[in-house]
Amino acid sequence: MVSTCAPVDYIPPPEFAKAPTWTVEQQTQELERRWIPTLMNMKKPIFFSPRPTDVIIATTPKSGTTWVSHICHQLRTKGAEPDFENQTPDVTIFLDFVPPGINSDTMVQPGEWRIFLTHHEYDTIPKGGKLIFCFRDPKDTLYSNYPFQDYMLALKGRVSLNVFAEFYTKIVQRTAQSMRDLLVWWEHRHDKDVLLLFYDDLKEAHTECVRRIAKFISVYCDEETIARVVHTTTHTEMVRHQSKFDFHNIIVALAKQLGDDPPSEAVGRVRKDGGQSGNGQKHLPMEVQQGIDQEWHDIITTKLGFADIKEMRAAWNKELHTLV
Repeated sequence: MVSTCAPVDYIPPPEFAKAPTWTVEQQTQELERRWIPTLMNMKKPIFFSPRPTDVIIATTPKSGTTWVSHICHQLRTKGAEPDFENQTPDVTIFLDFVPPGINSDTMVQPGEWRIFLTHHEYDTIPKGGKLIFCFRDPKDTLYSNYPFQDYMLALKGRVSLNVFAEFYTKIVQRTAQSMRDLLVWWEHRHDKDVLLLFYDDLKEAHTECVRRIAKFISVYCDEETIARVVHTTTHTEMVRHQSKFDFHNIIVALAKQLGDDPPSEAVGRVRKDGGQSGNGQKHLPMEVQQGIDQEWHDIITTKLGFADIKEMRAAWNKELHTLV
């Protein structure tokens, strides 16, 4: 489906923040009304039987889903200029929101293997294909979700960052759930059908991660091809094609379900000012950050001993270099 919206650069907090026209109670009520039905899609069973060559990319929302799937697609096309209208559903399928009339089992995608996306947890993802999991610093994930959900849920600046963060961490408990899921993926990190990635490793070691993904999905690439794939999956290049990565078809369906008009301007999943690391620590309220730190301690540190995500990344990278 071709987007009917012109992509724009979304201005995140603090510049974004307008004086909310809803009371705090109304803000929470609207988040419940608009977001919880969407989150419930992540709990519905996925009726899909993967082929051994299928690649399923699983993440918490705003943790690299679009980026990793684009890397996989570019490996499939040897780094060719993107020629699709919209990444999903033209060349990938989001299993949590399969468009009407599309059968995930029988659908055809470009190339010899297929790419699927999901925000489901490890235990509810159909097995049989190749699973790629990417984890991002929960503070950055929360912060990135704020402007994205404002667009997705047509909130139009009427929910403050403080209310959103409170809802995200305490009511729907997205940060805690993402950490519990990380624990499960960590246990399976050495499985032959699992590839564990960290978002900040993709940023800091882009080329190395592209090589790892290519090896995992059994795609041979010479160094020239790897260089093309790395170039076409940089943030700069993806922003240049940002309209190809919007979710407008899903946004229209959600707006209809909620009885709202869809937004007239598309923000999409790739923003000029998006994809950054450290913004959560810079901009989230201190009490929210302290709550996330406590969740990490209770869920990750007590089980695995890692004081923070940097320690976990370092341990995983040390393991990887040992395995080579």
